[in-house]
Parts: sequence; C-alpha cells; structure tokens
Amino acid sequence: MTNTTTTTSLDLNGSFYAGFRKKLRAGAPVYGPEEQAAIQETVGELLAVSTASQPGMLLGKIQSGKTKTFLGIMALAFDNGFDIAVVLTKPTTALAKQTFKRISKDFADFIDADEVKVYDILELPHRLTQFELNQKLVFVVKKQ
Repeated sequence: MTNTTTTTSLDLNGSFYAGFRKKLRAGAPVYGPEEQAAIQETVGELLAVSTASQPGMLLGKIQSGKTKTFLGIMALAFDNGFDIAVVLTKPTTALAKQTFKRISKDFADFIDADEVKVYDILELPHRLTQFELNQKLVFVVKKQ
C-alpha cells in the first residue's frame, strides 16, 4: 500500500471502512470488536511507518482469517490516504483467481461506484487511464 497522508489519527467513519463494518454473516457482524481493534491498530502502524520508499507489509498464517482482516485493513487504509494495495498470493493461478474474486466480491459496491479498481496483474491493461489512476487500486500478484 502507498501512503499519501502523514496524519496518525484514523478516520473510522470513511465510506470504505464503514461499509465493511456494516457487513453481516448469519445476522452477526463480519468484523467483531477484536478484529476491528486489530484492523485499526495495523492501519495506525502503517500510517506511522510506511512511506513510498518504505511500504508496509502484512503477513499471516494459513487459515488464520487473514484475508478477511486484510480486506478490512485495506478498507480503513483507503479511508486514511492510502491509494494502492498490492496483494501477493502463492504462485498458483487458481489461488490468484480465487483471491481476485474474493477482493472483487468484498469491494463490489465500491467497484460499482467507480471508487476502486481491482486488477489481476497478469490481465492489467497496458496503460491505465487518468480516471482509473484517480481511483483506489488493488493489484493481485502471484509470487514467483
């Protein structure tokens, strides 16, 4: 993710994060208080230490719920001055496609509103338009 702000206080009411906090699964919030605290702490840390020349990186164990949490982190980061998220996946086409679909599904409302574009790096257009560059961008990249 790239950071375009130097503020350390978080906007917790931006459209991206508010949209994610409203999500329900089986009638219960997808993001509980502990997950929201982890998301907010992580974005606070990213704001404090990340720069264009020194971006932040998030890691997690297999099946630890990191994708869901990372999506919440991306949403809050987008509300707080970050413009780009690069999501690295294992070097399998199937996992890259699965990750792309998951991100596209969870950000669908924002994609429909032309606020976010999600790209599989292998299918990236040769040149992005200025309109696309003005949106929040997510790139799904297979590690090699």
